[in-house]
Amino acid sequence: MATYQYQRLQPDEIRLLALSAGSYDAQLEGSLDIFRLPENEEPEEGHQVLVTRDTGSDVQNAPPYEALSYTWGSLPISPHTLSIVVGDGETATLDITPNLDLALRRLRQDIPGNKSRLLWIDAVCINQSDLVEKSTQIPKMAMIYNRAEGVSVWLGGDDAGAVDFIDKLLNLDGFDPLTKDPGTPEEWAALLTLMQRPWFNRRWIVQEISLARRATLLCETRSVSWENFSAAVALFTSRYQDLRALFQRSEKFQNHPNYLGEVDALGAKCLVDLTSNLFRKSEDGAVLERLLSLEGLISTMAAFEAASPHDTIYAVLWLAHDAQPDAQHGGAMSDDHLLQTPQHSPTLAGISSDEDLSDYDLGTHMPQPSNQIKFRTPFPKRATGTSSTDGPEKLSRRSTSLKPPVAAWQSSFSCRSVSDRNLRNAEKHFEGYPTSIIVDYNRSVYEVCKEFLEFAIGRSKTLDIICCPWAPEPPPDEPKLPSWITQLDSTPFDKQPGHNVYRRVLADPLVGCPGHGPRIYNASGKTKIYPSKGFIQDRVLVAAGFVLDAVGTTRSPAYEGIIPSTWLDLVDWPGPPNPVPDRLWRTLVADRGQDGKSYPPAYFPLACKWMFEQRSRRGGINTTELLTSGRCPSIASEFLRRVQGVIWGRQMMLTEGRRGSSKFLGLVPAEAREGDLICILYGCSVPLVLRRLRSPSKHGSMSSSFDQKPEIIETQPDGTESIRLSTVSQSTSSLPSPNETPVQSEPCTVSATLDSSMDNATPAEKGLAVPAQSPSVKFASVGVRKALRKDTAESKPPDLATSLESQYQCELIGECYIHGMMDGEAFKHEREYGNKLRLFHLL
Repeated sequence: MATYQYQRLQPDEIRLLALSAGSYDAQLEGSLDIFRLPENEEPEEGHQVLVTRDTGSDVQNAPPYEALSYTWGSLPISPHTLSIVVGDGETATLDITPNLDLALRRLRQDIPGNKSRLLWIDAVCINQSDLVEKSTQIPKMAMIYNRAEGVSVWLGGDDAGAVDFIDKLLNLDGFDPLTKDPGTPEEWAALLTLMQRPWFNRRWIVQEISLARRATLLCETRSVSWENFSAAVALFTSRYQDLRALFQRSEKFQNHPNYLGEVDALGAKCLVDLTSNLFRKSEDGAVLERLLSLEGLISTMAAFEAASPHDTIYAVLWLAHDAQPDAQHGGAMSDDHLLQTPQHSPTLAGISSDEDLSDYDLGTHMPQPSNQIKFRTPFPKRATGTSSTDGPEKLSRRSTSLKPPVAAWQSSFSCRSVSDRNLRNAEKHFEGYPTSIIVDYNRSVYEVCKEFLEFAIGRSKTLDIICCPWAPEPPPDEPKLPSWITQLDSTPFDKQPGHNVYRRVLADPLVGCPGHGPRIYNASGKTKIYPSKGFIQDRVLVAAGFVLDAVGTTRSPAYEGIIPSTWLDLVDWPGPPNPVPDRLWRTLVADRGQDGKSYPPAYFPLACKWMFEQRSRRGGINTTELLTSGRCPSIASEFLRRVQGVIWGRQMMLTEGRRGSSKFLGLVPAEAREGDLICILYGCSVPLVLRRLRSPSKHGSMSSSFDQKPEIIETQPDGTESIRLSTVSQSTSSLPSPNETPVQSEPCTVSATLDSSMDNATPAEKGLAVPAQSPSVKFASVGVRKALRKDTAESKPPDLATSLESQYQCELIGECYIHGMMDGEAFKHEREYGNKLRLFHLL
C-alpha cells in the first residue's frame, strides 16, 4: 500500500482527521481533509465561510472538532499504520507510534455506528517531514487547541484504581482520615503512579491543557476530568509530609522513608501549579490577560521535556504576555488578547454576512486579495454562547483575533507633563503588543537560546536568567553552549536510576525563578545590565561589574545533603553548647526562610543548634537521616529542608580577603576552586563565580582587542560623577577554539588603555554615562543612574560591534552566596577598597 502524500497547506489552513468507527482490533482508518482555521474571524451561527482559492477550489471553515494530547513514544522497528482514504475507495498509509495507535483505538470506542470522529492530532495533521510547514503550523497550535470543542488526554494503560480513589479524595469530609489510614498507602501509590505517566513531562502539554475549553484524561477504561484530577494532585501534595510518614510506617512498602521521592519535582504537580496561574480569567472563563513573561515561564518549566531542543522555547511562546510565536513563512497566529476557554464557541457577532470586512482591522494574515471570501447558508449549527464582549456592535477578540485599536491610551498623554515619563513608560510596557519570535527549526540550538536571552535580558535588564537551568543540550553535530547558558542538567532534581521518583541532586538556584515577582536578593543594588544592547556578540556575553574578592579556603561539598564536619573549621566554632555563630546558620540557609524568599524566622538559630547537637563528635551531619528519623521536631524539619535546598552540592569557603578587606564566608559551586573570582555584575541579583581564561593568540602572544577604561565625563548636580566605558581596539587575534585548553585562574580584568582620539569628544560622543565610583552614600543606595533617559547627555550605548576577543576572558562557574554581600553592601566595599568597574567577557 502506498504511503500517504500530503498536500501543501495555505497559511490559514489545517488538516483534520475523520476517524472512522470500527472494532477495537480492526485496522485504523480515516480521511484527512483540509479546512480553514482563520485567525481573524469565525462565521456567525448559521453561516458557513468558504474561501475560493486561485485554483478555483473552495475551502470551508473547520467544523467542530476535538484535539488529542498524548506522548509520541518511540518508533518501533515495525511501525503501526493508519489507513487514509484518498478517494474512490483507495487508501494510503501513515506510520504512527504504538502509543498513538492505542490512543486512536481508545477514542474509536466512543464512535457510534458508521459515524466518524473529527480530530486534530499533531503527528497526523502536520507533515512532520516538512520543516516549512512545521514552522507555519506550530505557531497555530494554541489557537487549534483553544478552538477545539474539547481536548482528550491519552495517559495510556490501566489506572490501577487511581480514578476511583480520586473520587474519594474529592469528598473533603473523609479526606483527612485518608492521610492517616494504614490501609490507604496502596491507593495513594496508584495515584502517584498515575502522576508519573510520561505525558506529564511533555513541554507542549502546558499549552494544550491550559487552553482547553474542557479536558478529559483517558486511561485504558476509565476517564477523569482535568478539574477533578488537578484538585486531587493539589490535595496530594498538600499532605506530602503526612503521606511520607504513612509510607514509612507501612510494611507493605518496606517502611521506605522516601517512597514518594520529591513530589514537588513531579511534572503533574508542576503542571497543576502552572496552569492555575497562567491567566487572569473572567467569571465565564474568558482569558483576559496572560500573567507570566516568557522569562518567567522558561525559568519554571525545567520539569517539562521537549523532543526537539527548539521546543524548549517554541512550546511556550503563546503563553507569555510579552511574546508570541510567528512563522518565518507567514500564517502565524495573531495577538489574541482575549480568548474564550469555556464550553461556548464564539461567534463573529455584529458583522452581517454582506458587510465589508475591510472596515475592520483583521490583522495582517488575512487571505490574499485574490482569495474571494463567501458567506453561504445554511451552516450546521454548533453549540455557541454569547460573546464575552457586550453589545451587538462589539467584536469578540477571541473569536476574531482582532487586535485592539492602536493604543487607545496614547491620546491621554497629550496633556501630560514631562514629569509623567515614568508612568508613560510603565503603561507602554504593560499595554504594548507582544514581541513576535520566529519559529524556525532550521536554526541551531545556540541561535534559539541566544535569541531568547537577548529578548529576556533586554526586557528585564537583569542577568539572573544566566544562573537558572533552562537550556536544552545541543545535538552532537553542534558546538557546546557557552557557560552563560545554563543547561537543564543542572536542575535540582533528577530521577533515581531504575525508579520513577525524583531525588535531590543539587541545591536550588539562589536567583529563584527569574521573572516571578520581586528578586530574592539584590547583590547588584538597583543596577541594570550594562551594556543594555549588543551584550551578546560572537558567543560572548559582555557585562559590566567589579571583582568583589576571590575564592580562598574551601571545604568539601555537601554531597547527598551531608554537612562535612570541616565546615565548622571555617568559623572557629567548637560546637554546642556554645551559641551558633550568626554567619554560620545564616549561610546554611542563605539568609532566607523555608520558602526561599522571606527572611529567616527567629527560631532558626535554635533549630540549627539542635541539628548540630545530633552529630557525632567528629562526624558530619546527614540532613536526610535527621528528617526521616521520626524524632525530628517540626521546627527543625522546616530548617533542615531549607538547608538541603541551599547546601546540596555546594562547598563552603572563605574568600581571600583581597586589598586588605575581611574574609567573607560563603557557599560556592562544587566546581569552584581557589583563585576563582567572586564578582558583582550589573543587573545580577547574586554574586557570580568567574574563572579567568587566558589563551594564546595566533602569533603566540597574549593580545587584546576589546579593552575598557573608566573615564569621568560629567558631574551631576548632586556631585555624583558619571563615567563612560570607552572601547579601545587593539591587536586582533582569534577566539580560542573549542579544543583549546584554557590556562591560568587569576583575576579577570581588562586593561585600561587610553583612547586619545576621544579626549576632546563631547559626552554624547564618548558613550553611555554610568555613575563613577564615588564615596557618596547615595551611590550605594541608588546604584547605577539610569543612562538612557532623554535628559542625560547620551541616549545610546557605545558601539560594541567590534571584536570581543580579549586577553582576559571568563568562564561562568555559577552563582554563589556571600554572607553580608547579598543586598547591595558590595558597593560600599567597592568604594572602600577601590575595586574597579570593568567589562567581563563570558565565554
